[in-house]
Amino acid sequence: MKRDFIQYLAGAAAGVLLASTAANAADLAPVPAPLPPPPFVWTGFELGAQVGGAAGRTSVSLFDTLNFSDGYSSTGVFGGLHVGFNYQLMGPLVVGVQGEYNFAGVTGSASAFPLNYLSTSVREFGSADARIGVAFDRLLVYAIGGFAYGDIRNAINFQGANSVAGLLGFPVNRFFAANRYGFDVGGGLEYNFWGNWTARAEYRYYDFGRLGFADAGFAGFPGVFAPGLSIAIPNHTSRETMQTGRLGLTYKFAWPSSPVVARY
Repeated sequence: MKRDFIQYLAGAAAGVLLASTAANAADLAPVPAPLPPPPFVWTGFELGAQVGGAAGRTSVSLFDTLNFSDGYSSTGVFGGLHVGFNYQLMGPLVVGVQGEYNFAGVTGSASAFPLNYLSTSVREFGSADARIGVAFDRLLVYAIGGFAYGDIRNAINFQGANSVAGLLGFPVNRFFAANRYGFDVGGGLEYNFWGNWTARAEYRYYDFGRLGFADAGFAGFPGVFAPGLSIAIPNHTSRETMQTGRLGLTYKFAWPSSPVVARY
């Protein structure tokens, strides 16, 4: 009887020991690897800012008693805001629209006979563009282009022989300010580096076209100067182009990047 009881206790202890060993072995089982993060989704509204540098080109042609043309460069910096919307189609293709506005300090000047002084100042510019790109998960390679606007101001200092000012030996100064319209085209890279924040690097070319100016000036004084003389800049045209490089920071109000799972 006593021997049977001891054998029963030994069996029970062995069972407890085996159960404990099995539990410890289960605890030591490898933990499943975490799921990879969902791919970044480019669909959504965006708001951001940019800064950059610009190099412009002004081409001036006179059409009066003179046949003259000249070109000179302008340089400077700019900064502004952009807002837009992107939509990622099936696969990596991304399309979108974007509008931007920039304050600018892009200036240049030149001196060439018979024009003593020419200058250009780009005060502000903006655009309304379409974008199309290919997404490599968090990297977007894109092209951009559309309608462009610029507030461009020109000045000419003239001392030609066909003006009263030229005969008297003092210059004529005229300022020509105009809103210019044209197109822009370019491309860039945009990368999602954290959360909904992206950074971009972009090149853009602007062509604001050619615009003509007619300066009537003041007629010569009767009885003193010959009737065809005037204090005026000859009728002229100017063409404005500009190249820009920029860096931008954008926050995307994106659609959910993964399906919403209900919790109970």
